Amino acid sequence: MGYLWRVRLSSFAAGAATASAAGFFLIYKDHLIARAAITRQVEDIKETSEKHYASLNKRISALESRKESGTIKEASD
Repeated sequence: MGYLWRVRLSSFAAGAATASAAGFFLIYKDHLIARAAITRQVEDIKETSEKHYASLNKRISALESRKESGTIKEASD
């Protein structure tokens, strides 16, 4: 009876270890896919933010140049 108990226990341990390894692999793979998706989204947000900042800088530069040219005209008058 003791031998049968050891065989069952070792079979259970082997099955649990195999299931654990398979589960870890699947979770790790899912984690990598999610991480890549998040990285891609962050890069997209970064690109759009840089475009917005560039257009805002152009607008600010245009307004500042208008203001400077306006103050020069007023000073000369």
